[in-house]
Amino acid sequence: MSEKYRNGRPVHNEDNENTRTTVIPPEARQQYRERYQQPQGQPYQQPYQQQPQEQYYQQPYQQQPQGQPYQQPYQQQPQGQPYQQPYQQQPQGQPYQQPYQQQPQEQYYQQPYQQPPQGQPYQQPYQQQPQGQPYQQPYQQQPQGQPYQQPYQQPPQGQPYQQPYQQQPQEQYYQQTPPPPPPQMRRPAPKPKKQKKKKKRGGSFIGRLFKRLFYFVMSVVLTLFVMYSCTSLSLIRKLDYVPTQSRERTSGAISRSYVTSVLLIGTDGRSLDERGRSDTMMLVSVNSSTKKICTTSFMRDCYVEIPGYGWDKLNAAYAYGGPELLMDTIEHNFGVRIDDYVSINFLSFASIVDSVGGIDVDLSDAEAEEINTILQAEVNEIMGDDRGADLLKSGGKKVHLVGKQALAYARIRHIGNADFERTERQRRVVDLVMDKLKTFNPIMLKNLSTKVLPDVTTNMDTAKLYFLSLRAPLWLRFERSPMQVPAEGTYYGESTSSGDALIVDFDSNYETIKNSVFASE
Repeated sequence: MSEKYRNGRPVHNEDNENTRTTVIPPEARQQYRERYQQPQGQPYQQPYQQQPQEQYYQQPYQQQPQGQPYQQPYQQQPQGQPYQQPYQQQPQGQPYQQPYQQQPQEQYYQQPYQQPPQGQPYQQPYQQQPQGQPYQQPYQQQPQGQPYQQPYQQPPQGQPYQQPYQQQPQEQYYQQTPPPPPPQMRRPAPKPKKQKKKKKRGGSFIGRLFKRLFYFVMSVVLTLFVMYSCTSLSLIRKLDYVPTQSRERTSGAISRSYVTSVLLIGTDGRSLDERGRSDTMMLVSVNSSTKKICTTSFMRDCYVEIPGYGWDKLNAAYAYGGPELLMDTIEHNFGVRIDDYVSINFLSFASIVDSVGGIDVDLSDAEAEEINTILQAEVNEIMGDDRGADLLKSGGKKVHLVGKQALAYARIRHIGNADFERTERQRRVVDLVMDKLKTFNPIMLKNLSTKVLPDVTTNMDTAKLYFLSLRAPLWLRFERSPMQVPAEGTYYGESTSSGDALIVDFDSNYETIKNSVFASE
């Protein structure tokens, strides 16, 4: 045997490694022809041998007639030798004569399958028809690109099926459309989840510092506001609130939205039960436009018309009808609209001065002597003190006065220009008390709460007083402008049925009040 064919197997040539082909020696070819090539039409007599690579089996499989047993079974060959006798199904009762042979690749099976009549063996194998012709025999593969030409037909009853299924050309779909699929319930698409935005931290260190400082200041302000509100409400509830009684209003009385006016009434009553006469009538007006507080004193001896009582002195109106009639009288004669009032007596006036720690005024010796006279005559008795208590030695600069001494100072009438200087002293005391209220302290708060406010009467309810108290710290910084009515040159003295009185030019004083109290700039 040649060197290229060892142990019955072909040997690869190193020259053909690049093409990967198998080299078969001439001696091996002759042996293969003698062993495997059979005459045409005779069964295969040689045993099964493995064909060379890249060749297909040449003899097809044949089915044996039905009813005959297989006579020649499969036998396993010794290891290392080719298979000698393959499996063939023989007619029943006879040995198997023709084994299975594998067909070459890329060729169709030459004998198609046909079902034989019942009781007879299979006579006609499967055959493939030429391309381009219609289907004549049982199952035949159609040429590519042509439709199926002979459809399925059902055979007569009792006979076998003669025309089997034919395969449709490749790359073509089935001509009959399939039924539509059942409708499917579509689930709603899930809602996208919202992604939380990450909070960005503050920028620079200075920015964060200012932010924290702002929060701190706001918290302090809010705390102070709450404390102030609670304190203010507690003080307001101490006041003696008296609802406004019926009034006779005068149409056309002057008023402005930027002016808040309250009539301060100081009576000569010794207690809350005693009405007495109005010793002090002062209209305190806060002008938010001009940033001024105008204190207008109405002189008690003005001869006026009291609604329902005729002509009389102005201080008699309070004795006739209380604070409501006094407000109606001023509104009717001077044309100024007044809605609210605060009334104090002797005791509450002295308590207010004592609560702020007293006042310091410039006194002449005559004024100091007159204060001692009033103290001995009535004030010490009203206060329940000895007749000679708290007397002044002399006048001077910045003389310190306590509550009852300040009350006696405000009641001086017989020194100077009588009632004109008296109203001036009253305004001076009010200004000094307002200056002391700027330096508010806990001691002052305690004294006001326990000694002053219970003796003060007003017709303003809690809500209105609370809103006024919120603006009071700002108002105390306004400029104060004192004024008296009647103004200089708008009156003259005359003896009347009520005694010596002042005859007033009301039109001139109306213009004076309008231009000063209700000025817009």
